[in-house]
Amino acid sequence: SGHGGVNQLGGVFVNGRPLPDVVRQRIVELAHQGVRPCDISRQLRVSHGCVSKILGRYYETGSIKPGVIGGSKPKVATPKVVEKIAEYKRQNPTMFAWEIRDRLLAERVCDNDTVPSVSSINRIIRTKVQQPPNQQVPASSHSIASTGSVTQVSSVSTDSAGSSYSISGILGIASPGTESNKRKRDEGIQESPVPNGHSLPGRDFLRKQMRGDLFTQQQLEVLDRVFERQHYSDIFTTTEPIKPEQ
Repeated sequence: SGHGGVNQLGGVFVNGRPLPDVVRQRIVELAHQGVRPCDISRQLRVSHGCVSKILGRYYETGSIKPGVIGGSKPKVATPKVVEKIAEYKRQNPTMFAWEIRDRLLAERVCDNDTVPSVSSINRIIRTKVQQPPNQQVPASSHSIASTGSVTQVSSVSTDSAGSSYSISGILGIASPGTESNKRKRDEGIQESPVPNGHSLPGRDFLRKQMRGDLFTQQQLEVLDRVFERQHYSDIFTTTEPIKPEQ
């Protein structure tokens, strides 16, 4: 008969045995009256988990009967029920599983004891309605996909060893002249042409020019006037007025 005990709320229970039908019916009645599951648990001295499980089963199947001892087992839908579910889904592809369940009950295809649960209907739709049997992917698509991946990998691997660790090398983007650009950046050379045909001096060279001990008093006065007009001018704007005087 199982070992009995007392739960934390003071209620008596028997291990492995379902609650009496009278208590189960009372749980459903209180829930219909709007009583919260936690209050039902305290009032009837039944654990909150037991109340939630009974109400969940009731909302899903409409039955207060306990499940099979030893674990709940899904109901096996008959071929007639499966065909009806497929028919409903073909008529309305956007139909939800709970709507299909309600329609099975409304058309008396099933009763409350034999109607599949919402999860069972979803499983039937997923395995027997939406997926045709023996569906295979054409072999040509595999070959095309594999050829494309090999081509992409080979294009990345043919890059130079120096660029393989850069962003361009990782992404497989061709970047001609990378070494020359890097060398020019290191030397501080800017190749932006100006209207008179000369190129602007490098930033390192301009920073050296900005040292106060390399300026004359007249150049410092010019720089002060530039600073009064614009406090956050860039280095090229700052050095432009003093270049003819150097």
